[in-house]
Amino acid sequence: MRGRLLGGVAAAALIVAGGALWVSPASAVPVPGAQATTLFIPGAGGVMMNAVITAPPDLAAHRNSLVLQPSGWGMPAVGSIGSAYKLASGEGFVSIEYTARGMYLSGGEVDLFGEKDAEDASAIIDWAIANLNIDPERIAIAGGSYGAGMSLIAAAHDPRIKAIVADSPPGDAGEALSPNGTPKTGGPVALALAGVATNRFSPELVKYGLDAIVNHNSGAFYAMPNRYLLANAIPNLNANGTAVFLAHDWQDSLLPVGPIYDMFDQLTGPKMLYVVPGDHSTGGGAGGVAGLPNSIWDAGIRWLDHYVNGADNGIDGEPAVNIQPANTVSLLSDPSAFVHFPSVEAARAAGRELPLSAPSGGVMGADSGESWSQALISAPTTSVAAVPYVTGSLAQLGLAPAIPLGTVDRNAAGVWSTAPFANGGVVSGSPHLRITAAPAGPDLTMIGILYDESPDGTGKNISYWPITRHGLTPGAPDVMEWDLAPTYWNLAPGHRLTLTVTTQDPIPFESSTPMGSTVVLSSPSVVELPVSGA
Repeated sequence: MRGRLLGGVAAAALIVAGGALWVSPASAVPVPGAQATTLFIPGAGGVMMNAVITAPPDLAAHRNSLVLQPSGWGMPAVGSIGSAYKLASGEGFVSIEYTARGMYLSGGEVDLFGEKDAEDASAIIDWAIANLNIDPERIAIAGGSYGAGMSLIAAAHDPRIKAIVADSPPGDAGEALSPNGTPKTGGPVALALAGVATNRFSPELVKYGLDAIVNHNSGAFYAMPNRYLLANAIPNLNANGTAVFLAHDWQDSLLPVGPIYDMFDQLTGPKMLYVVPGDHSTGGGAGGVAGLPNSIWDAGIRWLDHYVNGADNGIDGEPAVNIQPANTVSLLSDPSAFVHFPSVEAARAAGRELPLSAPSGGVMGADSGESWSQALISAPTTSVAAVPYVTGSLAQLGLAPAIPLGTVDRNAAGVWSTAPFANGGVVSGSPHLRITAAPAGPDLTMIGILYDESPDGTGKNISYWPITRHGLTPGAPDVMEWDLAPTYWNLAPGHRLTLTVTTQDPIPFESSTPMGSTVVLSSPSVVELPVSGA
């Protein structure tokens, strides 16, 4: 099973602005069931895009389906080589993995999900149809992380793309890096470091990045171009009838699952969602990058094979929403580990509104007529929302850390608990907090964390999220209202739910509450828990 790419690829005469440029890539390398080569392909405006083509060995014998696989952030074109090989050798796709503009060997400047990125994908499709014996009616795109975001904007831009697989895409870039106006400590810096050696940034992006990282300006993230990635893509995806496969990780600390989960039901065409335990791209990474057995990419490849190649594999009759509970082990492909729903809305549990007592009492479900106030000192505690890239990865292995909740300083945190759930239950959806607080100054950050507390008093983090507000009246009570991240968590019999609210959590977040200042919590304060069971 040996073959060569078409002569037009082996010695391609690529037309660029200003004249013809001959690019002579290495000869295609035969591999079992496929062949691969590297070359440069003209993107929008003639910008040269570095690419790796993995193709069936009999490329010239018949019309072929095409899947574009754009690279991740700060990654070269081979970032999806495992899934590319599977698609070429097993499903007959020609895969073009390419490095996004402004990264590594590709020309131009980073466009950050802009119009040029979308036009690059269309230009590569044009080139592939002209040079690789591609059937223009059988085109797909697939990617992870940044490549997943690139896939969304490309499919929204080009109706020739019939199906998409997007694993861990950004849904709202501003909210991902500065949730509810609370800058993350690690995410922006990690992204900058991952790209600084290989990416070429425009002056505009440098300005946003420096303002956010150096000046700690959370507003810079919200002013980023193309912030509302998924919301902007959905109308065109619906109009194009694109078959959309989305996947994400419950504990993703870089690009949180919330926007993807909350907006999935807005898609009106063929759609499927997989959500599994793990941190950023850890749930699907082994399948996308290395081609290992993997629930997300095994299903994603079947999705492309059906909606592009017309394979009668039954995936169109499977449930739209496939959830692996956030507190189960997620490693290899295991269909029995999932629960299934027709929609995200169907997966959510009804909310239970529970008034909060004074923190000194620590009761969720207190007498709603009770009037109280209690001062807390702004200081770090042992209640930590997450260690980025660590907490979620451990959760995927079934090793989520548990903290002794008795060690949380009650002078610096509000702590409230439900009665034990004798028969267990399921937390499914986004817990909602409504806390009355009076800060000492005009700026206030609060971080809510919901724990699964076992009978021994230790708690595992179920869900968390911060909120920051500015321009408050010092000493005046104000209502801080926000959702924690969505989850699906199995609560064991005898366990209870415990909520902590603090103003300092320096590992994941930058707080605007001055250290050592006083914050007075008071009634009415309530939490709404999406939980079933008793």
